[in-house]
Amino acid sequence: MNKTNKNAPLPEEPSAPVVNNPANFTSRILSSVVILAVLVGFFILRMVTDYAFDVFLGFLMLVSALEIENLMRKMDRPTYLVVIGGFPVLAFFLTIIAVNLGLNVLEYLLISIIALVVIFVLWFAVPLIFSKQTKKSMADDGYRGSLVYYTFSKSLNTIFVCIWPTLLMSFAFIINHFTAMQVAQDSYLVAYQSTTDLGLFGLVLLFVTTMFADTCAMLSGRLVKSSKISMQKLGPGKSWSGLVGGILGAMLGAIIVFVIFNSFSGYNSLFGVVGLNVWWMLLAGLFCGVLSMLGDIFSSFFKRRAGVKDYSQIIPGHGGIMDRINGLVVNSVAVFTVMAICFG
Repeated sequence: MNKTNKNAPLPEEPSAPVVNNPANFTSRILSSVVILAVLVGFFILRMVTDYAFDVFLGFLMLVSALEIENLMRKMDRPTYLVVIGGFPVLAFFLTIIAVNLGLNVLEYLLISIIALVVIFVLWFAVPLIFSKQTKKSMADDGYRGSLVYYTFSKSLNTIFVCIWPTLLMSFAFIINHFTAMQVAQDSYLVAYQSTTDLGLFGLVLLFVTTMFADTCAMLSGRLVKSSKISMQKLGPGKSWSGLVGGILGAMLGAIIVFVIFNSFSGYNSLFGVVGLNVWWMLLAGLFCGVLSMLGDIFSSFFKRRAGVKDYSQIIPGHGGIMDRINGLVVNSVAVFTVMAICFG
């Protein structure tokens, strides 16, 4: 196994001159346009069937999980790739089953957690039974510790990647099917089902607050000079002005989403019934902004632990899928929480 040098200096994040390189800036803008077009395209397809957006979310889960698994290997933390690749597919089919069987959110999450526990137990115990093959894997990984610790740590590493990003982002599945997977089928919500699509509202809130947080964090970090966040492993590009700007950006995005949806009579009436107003949306935006920024910070910390600048090079000018959705992964939990409080 190729051991990483723990004392080696962590890689520096790109400085402003590199980011503002004309060729890099052009590719970044073009990639952003393509990403936005794909996102809008799947929102349009969602008008045909909700499951179309599930496919989009599942693709993001799968690729980002594989990117994280690749970094885990760079950190000499072996995983079971087949489980990491299969869990997003399992989460997708669990969503389909939950919607068609009328399961609520708590039941869906309970099944997901049970699945994780079963996976951990099986992939910890089975390799111990087939010790001969496991010892070969240990040799391939260059591991010289005990067999039990090897299988335990490998299973634990696998579950970590299944949780982050897949399980956290599976809350976006729930948001997409929020009406069908409500915690409680309240009569006032049933009355508005024909005139409102709460899943659409939640998904728009999720993507808008995440994108506004990301964009405003970048702009405020560059335009407003401030001290850096004093945790060097998070990266030299993380500043307090960027953090505050990202949170304010999410709050702005939440207000914009509210104003747009509130202009339609069905949503306007429903928002009035549940008491959803601008002040509540400001709080929702604050919550979404904080969690989105925490997701971005943890993602940066993980990259620097692995000794890389980007998760991959799939998206020109941006890096990997996980580089773009690191805030969205955690923000999925925030938006679901907001939806549950307001409508559940």
